[in-house]
Amino acid sequence: MRHIILPFLLILLLTSAGAQTQTPPTSAADYFYRGLAHHTKGELDEAIKDYDKALEINPQIAEAYYNRGLARYSKDDIDGSISDYSKALTINPQDSKTYNNRGIARYRKNDLDGAIADLDKAIEIDPKLAEAYFTRGKAHSKKGDFDKAISDYNNVLKITPQDFKAYYNRGLARDTAGDSDGAISDYTKAIEINSQHAASYINRGLARDDKGDLDGAIADYNRALEINPQDAEAYNNRGLAREGKGEYDGAIADFNKAIEINSQYAEAYGNRGLVRLIQGKDAEAQQDFDKCFQIDSSLKTTFEEEANRIKQLRKTKGK
Repeated sequence: MRHIILPFLLILLLTSAGAQTQTPPTSAADYFYRGLAHHTKGELDEAIKDYDKALEINPQIAEAYYNRGLARYSKDDIDGSISDYSKALTINPQDSKTYNNRGIARYRKNDLDGAIADLDKAIEIDPKLAEAYFTRGKAHSKKGDFDKAISDYNNVLKITPQDFKAYYNRGLARDTAGDSDGAISDYTKAIEINSQHAASYINRGLARDDKGDLDGAIADYNRALEINPQDAEAYNNRGLAREGKGEYDGAIADFNKAIEINSQYAEAYGNRGLVRLIQGKDAEAQQDFDKCFQIDSSLKTTFEEEANRIKQLRKTKGK
């Protein structure tokens, strides 16, 4: 979590708000503290204006650059936030939180190497900064370095053992690395800590599906849909599990619901087309494939190969 720097003097500002509103700011400190007051109330544009004025008067206030960087990040001005964090670090090069925040911003821009370099530095300065390990874990995962990612999530859990997101993300890394059992264990732990985290149920369902536990997968998708009845992915995944069990009408119903929620869900159209093909509804299946490929042409080869496989099976069975 990125925190606003709130010097002790802000207490005086907030407890004497009436007096402050009557006295126009004149010094860098006046503008800085008024900016903080705006910032804490979510008035980001006004906060940025005051930080600007403070830095115009005194360009050596690292905290003003830091807080303006936070405000800009909150407004999705990622380049602006990186610039501010960089300026803050020229003034205070030993601030772990500024390295951490610049690392988060660089991760957001998909500058994974830059993010990792910043997070390395944040951890070097403060080895107990759990957020830095967490974001570095995400960056390592995105680069495909799952062993390093898992190591980072391990460190997060040493510092904050009840961080369900760390268990969840470690589960994702283990899953992608082929460790389905480890992934299921992590998703289960995440659910124990936060029973309302639908994504943990969905991904545990996928891992169970991969291991052939279709009933367990369906149970997880059911739970995810209890939490979020508008989750198109959960319907699509449950449809696939039902298809795997030969419950074709149930599968079609799930794909229908996924498409009702997200009319641009290409995979749901393709999956419904495959089930309709199994059912011998070739014309309807082709309509689904056409819609799937119209939305996402990159899926054409995958679904056409599967459709051809189904047609061959039908011929073998004399259908």
